[in-house]
Amino acid sequence: MKRSSPKSRISRHTLVFAAIMIAAAVIRIVWLSRLSASEIGAELSVDSEFYRNLAEDLLGGRGLPPGALTFNPLYPVFLAAVFRLFGTSLLATRIAQSFLGLVTLAFVYIAGRRLVEGSGKGKLPGTAVALTAMVLAVLYTQFALYEGMLLGTTLEVLLLAASFALGLAMDQDMHGVMELRVRSRRVPPWLVGGILGLICGAGALGRPNLFLPLAAGLPVWIIARNIHERRWLAPVAGFAVGAALFLLPPTIHNARHAGTFVPVTAHGGINFYIGNRPGTHGVYQPPEDMRGEMRGLLEDALAKAEQETGREMTDAEASDYYMDKAMESIKQDPLGWAALLGRKLVLFWNKIEVHDLPEVLYFQDTVPLFGLPFLPFSVLAPLGLAGLVVILRSGRNRSIVCLYLGIAHISIMLFYINSRYRLPVVPVVILLAAYFVVWIARQLSRKRLKRAAAMLAVAVAAFFLVSNRTIVKANKGSVYTFLGTYYMNSGDEAKAAEAFAEAYRLDPDRDTSMINYARVLMMQEKFEQAARVYARAYSLNPRYPRLAVEFAFTLQRLGRHRDAGKLAFQVLSTGDRAEPVSYTHL
Repeated sequence: MKRSSPKSRISRHTLVFAAIMIAAAVIRIVWLSRLSASEIGAELSVDSEFYRNLAEDLLGGRGLPPGALTFNPLYPVFLAAVFRLFGTSLLATRIAQSFLGLVTLAFVYIAGRRLVEGSGKGKLPGTAVALTAMVLAVLYTQFALYEGMLLGTTLEVLLLAASFALGLAMDQDMHGVMELRVRSRRVPPWLVGGILGLICGAGALGRPNLFLPLAAGLPVWIIARNIHERRWLAPVAGFAVGAALFLLPPTIHNARHAGTFVPVTAHGGINFYIGNRPGTHGVYQPPEDMRGEMRGLLEDALAKAEQETGREMTDAEASDYYMDKAMESIKQDPLGWAALLGRKLVLFWNKIEVHDLPEVLYFQDTVPLFGLPFLPFSVLAPLGLAGLVVILRSGRNRSIVCLYLGIAHISIMLFYINSRYRLPVVPVVILLAAYFVVWIARQLSRKRLKRAAAMLAVAVAAFFLVSNRTIVKANKGSVYTFLGTYYMNSGDEAKAAEAFAEAYRLDPDRDTSMINYARVLMMQEKFEQAARVYARAYSLNPRYPRLAVEFAFTLQRLGRHRDAGKLAFQVLSTGDRAEPVSYTHL
């Protein structure tokens, strides 16, 4: 039988690569077409609307909001660039993000090839691992789902995958395993380090809790891998320069406006408090007297910090206040905090997709494409854990794998589990899963059944004990609040009332649900019930004048003029403006 030549094998691999990319593109085309055709495809959450408005301000020369940065600046800058090139169309932005998703697949392929360190006796076929990883990434539809949202998640996934692939390439080049070349020229280590620094610096502007530790850990890893030789100096110096190009501007900006050292953004303290405060369950769970969306949360956190301290505060000072508050609760119950960290560790590898934006959960549940039998995280996670065990035993590239997974775990466990926080590191999990799948196939083909059975047992145990357990359930109340807002803005009060009532049924303790449901009761002239719901909301949020005004109006309709007058006087005595309260968030 005639063997195929290396050239024909490469040709087949290229065809498979192209077929996978085409399949990924088709999935994204179908998804974007459904998104564009949806009645709420143009409806944005408060966070996404904030990013779009900020990008338009940057494009129009109006600059940044006053004070230190309280948002991750990478995405609004990206949006401004897309708007400059293609206009402010949502479809154009979503197409651009889908294209970046395809680029991420290419980096997954490159990393898969590098993870095996080329061909050799006893080694797995690198191309098989790379192509398998691409297939798994295509079948994990959370990537495509977030590419349709006005969020920075797609950029973060791309930058993490690119940094992992480049880190592998640089390490292997420096140790003579596989040179990093562009065409026929070897890329010098200082330039590779500089590009890697640029990637991590840019990533830190999008997801500081992940990329800032990575920007600190990668140089240490490079030095440790080359401790006995001076060849680490050039790539580390290049890395430092590349990272500084992105990190210095926001840090200098924050120092000028906050008067203190604030790397990237001044909202880490409140996020740390949310993830470690008493009563939290390890997922995104804001305090009951604070709004759930990003901008409202920061405003509420600042107002509450000022109220509790009795003085005016900057955003940076409020962030420090909540950091200290969380640390104090940890000191009071260290064992409880340790148990919370363990819960977060399990949640990291669990099937739950914790979406903190309602439109993500809505489209995931309503678009038929996402109902197809793609691979959920409950399958990828145990395969990835088993692949990690195989790589740890083999010793091949285990240091960089442990670096990325370790930092990813720390970045999430110190805060809270969230799909957007976990998604950037999922390409590494997928690469480990692909490594395991190819490794199992190799063991079975060579009839090493005991080794294969032992590692399959590890994967099965991880599936049933960790990944497939129901630990927390998604609260869909915010989805109906999102729908109610859309219907109200569209003038369909009947559907809005139905959606708001369902949101209140699902999440009766959230202030937003209470306020919107109270408005529904007012429209239905059920004033007594509305007053009771308003009273509950006001007991949680007495700081908001508009809520007090609405409550007072309800009391007025009930003839309780004295109580209504007290509320009105309280609003006037605070000196606060009666700002409008949106249907989505107080």
